Amino acid sequence: MCHRFNLTTSPDAVARFLESFSVTILPEMLPSKDYYPIYDVLALRMIDDNEWAVEPRSWGFLPHNWKPTGRSRTRKAFQRGKINARSETVDQTWPWKFAFPSQRCVLLASSFFEPSRHGGDGNYTLPGHDVFCMAGLWDHFKGDDGKGTVETVDSCVMLTTDANALVGSTRKGRMRQPVVLTEIADIKRYCSLEVTEHSQVANLFTPWPDDQMRHAADAPQSSPG
Repeated sequence: MCHRFNLTTSPDAVARFLESFSVTILPEMLPSKDYYPIYDVLALRMIDDNEWAVEPRSWGFLPHNWKPTGRSRTRKAFQRGKINARSETVDQTWPWKFAFPSQRCVLLASSFFEPSRHGGDGNYTLPGHDVFCMAGLWDHFKGDDGKGTVETVDSCVMLTTDANALVGSTRKGRMRQPVVLTEIADIKRYCSLEVTEHSQVANLFTPWPDDQMRHAADAPQSSPG
């Protein structure tokens, strides 16, 4: 599964990308390190007809009705196990299936990482795309965090698909990669509030072509602390 990505392109490049959605971003919202589970990532979503928002969201899905259990006593423990969702079954599987009809978003990125067969993480970029999107879902939680503190958490999950030939030949473990979207029309269709059925966007969940992706030398894993 994808456990790390980043958005390290310039603020100007991000601003130009977001012009198509008529939203702006403050430079301080951009990260200085890689994104890991539980980190705040940048999510773009439609909030009304032709109105968009870009906002920080904790990476790791937390349903609005989550309660502590014996397996996940805290919300962070639960979230760490909910960073990826299979795009093929996202509309059928708990807890994503309740969010899919109306709570789709995309996560802004400039590269993503997958575990490498040679140790560390391999870094994958899309030449010609300083900024691209990865399909996701969002939710809003307010309640006990499992430690007796009431929290408000805006969260998200990343959708994955089968690995393409490049990722499949260089990564270890599960042969998966993020669902990548670059075309403005595809991003708008995926996030559209008029879309409620998986079949309406299923054709967007194909692996990004391997000949349009670059694999950098294995990257040592930086500390997520």
